[in-house]
Amino acid sequence: MTNETHKHHFQVADIGGWDLDQDRSIVPSIHSALKRQGIEGVVDGDEMNNASFTVWTYSPRVVVEEALKADGIELED
Repeated sequence: MTNETHKHHFQVADIGGWDLDQDRSIVPSIHSALKRQGIEGVVDGDEMNNASFTVWTYSPRVVVEEALKADGIELED
């Protein structure tokens, strides 16, 4: 791991699979998934696209991606 903060942008493959209403975003679920996988970071949602989010973390992109997939979150390519 490095001391440099990385900014990684992702989009979930199917937002329809999430139990969301207009007032909820995927951000808390993404944050919890990362935490369960041992990754510390800050998750910011995209106000214009419910499926998009950015993760600020010390972990490389591939590690974050693998952690999300391990927690059952499918990402767009």
